[in-house]
Amino acid sequence: MVLLKKLRWPLALVVIAILAYYGLKPYWLTQLTQQESARIITLKQQAVPAAPLQRLDAERMMADLSWLAAAERQGRSPGTAGGIAARLWIAEQFATIGLAPAGSEGYLHPYSVTEHFSLRRWFRGKNAVIPGVADAANVLGLLAGTEPGLKPLIITAHYDHLGMHGDTIFYGADDNASGVAAMLELARYLKQQPLRHSVLFVALDSEEKGLQGAVALFRTGLFDADQLRFNINIDMLSRDTEQQLFAVGSYHHPWLQPLLQQVQQQSAVKLIAAHDRPWYKAGHTQDWTLSSDHGVFHQQGIPFIYFGVADHADYHTPRDTADKVDVAFYHQVVETVLNFLQVLDQQLAEKDRLN
Repeated sequence: MVLLKKLRWPLALVVIAILAYYGLKPYWLTQLTQQESARIITLKQQAVPAAPLQRLDAERMMADLSWLAAAERQGRSPGTAGGIAARLWIAEQFATIGLAPAGSEGYLHPYSVTEHFSLRRWFRGKNAVIPGVADAANVLGLLAGTEPGLKPLIITAHYDHLGMHGDTIFYGADDNASGVAAMLELARYLKQQPLRHSVLFVALDSEEKGLQGAVALFRTGLFDADQLRFNINIDMLSRDTEQQLFAVGSYHHPWLQPLLQQVQQQSAVKLIAAHDRPWYKAGHTQDWTLSSDHGVFHQQGIPFIYFGVADHADYHTPRDTADKVDVAFYHQVVETVLNFLQVLDQQLAEKDRLN
């Protein structure tokens, strides 16, 4: 009885604090959301596009995108005939470009996944049951840099999509044939104009099934986190009615902010550094930190930037087709990614020399 009397006021304070928290939480989160929306609007107003660049071959990129998103690929679901055809075709492109094989079996990194429950995804409110995949494979090619002692950059883009639902094809042109075609064009350019860092080009499988291609890079021991310098993930690059490209990651790595500002000065699209703040900073504003394959690298402690557009009305529908691509915008987005790679390469090389 004496103990209860002693604990009465502390317990009352705890109850009051809990009631106050849940009573004020909706208002608090709404205020944070409004503040973040205002911040993003300001960023959009400050983004001034530069003149278009013409270093990359937009027609060739569109040809690659269209091949991947063609009906014959049947939506590129992992382990299907269309997914396997895409995998082998990407490996052929890597060989033609002159990239060195960097998988566990030549260019390929085969893996399988058994169905399992992900507690981490459950905590994030995502589908926590990761489906099994019997025949999946990443595709990896390495381009040597001019300074071999530097750790490689790793550029990732997932090539899988949702496949077929009955007789309906989910083509996945923007998501993510656009990223893979961009990767191939970047590899062709950098083959002729190499960076100081070596670059690993990695086309990932099973992104749509819980980022399992990226997970497999580390789960199977193909890579250790300390082997890699930086991840650039490109996922959905080809459509935005406001001509804007989001760059996700500078909240976690503030040293990227001046680099992105420098890139904006050369970019013909609006480059918006956003969607990477946690809920207690941004309220209900979407946080894309773990939304695609870059999330796995982030969890491994590897710095990253993710380039992508906002979801559009055709996202994850059969209407995501190659004819919907904004070719001029897509071209300048990939030019922007190339600018970032060049600026990042110089910045990191200078940092590493000082260390």
